Amino acid sequence: MLRTLPAPRFPAVRAVALALAFALLLALVAIAEIAQNGQNRISARIDRSQERQILVASVLHDLSAAEAAQRAFLLTRDTRQLTLYQAARARISPALAALAALGRRDAALLARAQVSAIAQLQTLANTELGALQASLALYDSGGPEQAMALIRADLGKPTMSSINDQAAALGNAEHALVEAQLAGALRLRTLSRVLMYVVAALNMALLIVAATLLARQVRRRAEQTALLARENEELERRVRRRTAELSALSSHLQQLSEREKATLARELHDELGGLLIAVKMDVSWLHKRWAAPAPEIEARWARVLKALDDGVDFKRRVVENLRPTLLDNMGLLPAVRWVAHECCSRAGLQYTEIYPEHEPQLTEEASIAIFRLVQETLTNIVRHAHATHVRLQIALQGQDITVLIEDNGTGIEAERREAAGSHGLAIMRHRVRSCGGTLDIDSAPHGGTRVQARLPLARIVRSPAAQQATPASIAESDLRARTQGAAGS
Repeated sequence: MLRTLPAPRFPAVRAVALALAFALLLALVAIAEIAQNGQNRISARIDRSQERQILVASVLHDLSAAEAAQRAFLLTRDTRQLTLYQAARARISPALAALAALGRRDAALLARAQVSAIAQLQTLANTELGALQASLALYDSGGPEQAMALIRADLGKPTMSSINDQAAALGNAEHALVEAQLAGALRLRTLSRVLMYVVAALNMALLIVAATLLARQVRRRAEQTALLARENEELERRVRRRTAELSALSSHLQQLSEREKATLARELHDELGGLLIAVKMDVSWLHKRWAAPAPEIEARWARVLKALDDGVDFKRRVVENLRPTLLDNMGLLPAVRWVAHECCSRAGLQYTEIYPEHEPQLTEEASIAIFRLVQETLTNIVRHAHATHVRLQIALQGQDITVLIEDNGTGIEAERREAAGSHGLAIMRHRVRSCGGTLDIDSAPHGGTRVQARLPLARIVRSPAAQQATPASIAESDLRARTQGAAGS
């Protein structure tokens, strides 16, 4: 009975482990993406802080440049200085607008003092620009003396001082903001690394669990495969043993059948043959001593004698079909010649016979197997082949003896050669295989059917002791035949 290993108890665990490993891989990707986005946001905030610092520095530089160019123009009346003043003044307003826009963009991050400082810086810068423009206007209306008096009074110095103070406050605030963002980036990087390490460790653990479960499954499948291989080998051994038993039983039944046929043939030959011959002798004695019988009585005598002759002939055919006496008395080749002549002559078939010069001394089982093979094949040809010619050849080829029977009939279909219902062909194959030979049935080259059996001589040749005992049995059979013939006469 085929055994199977118990069903595995870990498919759900393996599935959960693989699902968790996949989920952790997705979490690892998500953590990396979140960390990258956070780093990008912090980098953008730091960039904007640096832009604000640059804008503040630019505003301070342009205010100083504008003030210096304005004073130089008032002192030297050089129009180039006026041009420099106007260029610096033109850069200050866009810079202040950009600074205000950046402050509004990061309003959630900036402190109130920092937002107020940006607004005051913008107001003070506008005030300083207004003072510088007023000095130039006074220069145009009151003359250089009044403008120089206004410059010497240095009324814009407190404003510039306040502007510098607000710029310094803004710079400190921006530095603090940058430090805070850098600290946040460091914390985010550290947290993301820790999470990635944890997720990677969990993922490795789950992969190890999945690999362990997979290894167990592979090992279990290998055990199952080995178990199935052992079970298959056991089944094959059982099949071979049962096949050998059936083959031995079939061979025994065939041998028993042949012995029963031989016993029946011997009893028919001895008992029935003796009775028929005795009756024929008595009828002949009465017929000789009947004085001048009438014509109708003479016809009756003739009919009775013919019936007795027919009975003796019928008895002979039955005995020969059951167990040919030629096979026991004369050997295989004379028996094969007789069965070929009987079958082909009654059916009106032309036949060709080829035999070896020297007949090998085969065992009784091999002789009867070859004889039955020829007999059954010729019977099938007569019944089914619709042939007109048969070729029979028995030859010694190396270490084998081959039996070849060909006809030019309708042939036999390929599916019928191995059909389960073809008992005659199966019996023929079994007879040949029981002697260690092979039987091939296929189409003949010229049409019809070709039956060829090949049997190894090493298994079917009689031992020297059996060959020496054979002449005595033949002589005994010949003596019995001569005695019965003399009694019949």
